[in-house]
Amino acid sequence: SAAVPLLPRFAPQGHSNLAYACAIAGVIPKFGDDTLFDQIEGAVVALEDLRQFKPQELSNIVWAYATANASNPILFNRMATAILEQKHSFQAQQISNIIWAYAASGLIESPLFSAMKPQVAALLEQYNSQELANISWSYAVVNVDAPELFNASFTKNIIEKMDNFNGSNLRQLYHWHLWQKEEKFNVGLPFILQRQCYEKFTSVEPTISSFQRDVISVLQVIGLKPKEEELTQRGYSLDALVEVNGKKVGIEVDGPTHFIGRRPSGSTLLKRRQIVTVEEIPLVSIPYWEWDELGQDNGHGKKQNYLRSLLGLN
Repeated sequence: SAAVPLLPRFAPQGHSNLAYACAIAGVIPKFGDDTLFDQIEGAVVALEDLRQFKPQELSNIVWAYATANASNPILFNRMATAILEQKHSFQAQQISNIIWAYAASGLIESPLFSAMKPQVAALLEQYNSQELANISWSYAVVNVDAPELFNASFTKNIIEKMDNFNGSNLRQLYHWHLWQKEEKFNVGLPFILQRQCYEKFTSVEPTISSFQRDVISVLQVIGLKPKEEELTQRGYSLDALVEVNGKKVGIEVDGPTHFIGRRPSGSTLLKRRQIVTVEEIPLVSIPYWEWDELGQDNGHGKKQNYLRSLLGLN
């Protein structure tokens, strides 16, 4: 709290260190309706010129905001301008963190992804396994073609680091594989690594929330027979799969972790797109706030009408 009044006088390193430390600790102090991240954002956005921020400071700030699910388009747009002005000065880890931060935050329209492709590709030999996985997943999220990056040399680097990928990395690479092979019709991962990635991708045990149970209950009340946690052909798990007018429709029950504020996260956007484009399953999303606004509704009247309208059953 002592730092908040002093934020306008902080040097760039101070803003960077404070945001980074909070993200690492997983602690976001609140001051009334604002968080510390809101306060840092206000101080940084108020600056006329962000060129005073060094590459490490820019990288740390966007990584911290994405890690804390606190990213804001206004701040990230300002940061993107400063990043692109210094794009030749970033090291491998910094570039990986920046690309991941924008993708994870769901800011897929940022010009940064296309503009940074030459720099991302130039440092290919310097990325470790985590950085390769982050970059792969991030470009899959934003769906930006990058043949100068994703080529035989990239695949060779992945194969050379096969033994260093953890479960999370392998799941990221599987997203990239689906994007390359099923959406872009390029060569994806080698079969052995593809199988490893698929096994990790499908090994995550689903967590069924009270929100999801409530939705399933109302789907049954309106005469549907939802299949819960239905595994798709390529390994995605749908919260529910129903048949509407003779066609299968996927339903995603999207709680707070699927959003940053009320903006879908990168993971949410990627899953929604690949269910539709790769699995060819129409998909509807039920955001938690829309469901909450229907109230307790013990008689299910409002919730029944909501689902009927969403699924075109009226």
